[in-house]
Amino acid sequence: MFLWLVYDITSNILRNRISEKCLDFGLYRFQKSVFFGELDQENMNLLSEEIKQVLDHKEKTDEDSVLISPVCTACLEKRLVIGKNFDPGTYAEKECLFIAK
Repeated sequence: MFLWLVYDITSNILRNRISEKCLDFGLYRFQKSVFFGELDQENMNLLSEEIKQVLDHKEKTDEDSVLISPVCTACLEKRLVIGKNFDPGTYAEKECLFIAK
């Protein structure tokens, strides 16, 4: 499933760690605090747990938040784009074929 991940984190350290987690899971940075990509339910849950661990830190404030929002294909097709083009296919999981010698 496709998803948006949006965060508002005060601490640079925590913000960078969350950003790295998003990239580790194959999400793409859409804007500075916005990621988009395709994950299955298991990986979305795993990413959520890892972000919770990052936020279990003394630098976390009550104002810090992370929103993970799955987007169904039908809703994605109804998107409106203003400005920079947005092609969800760019962010889809890629299938790879490995050929061994």
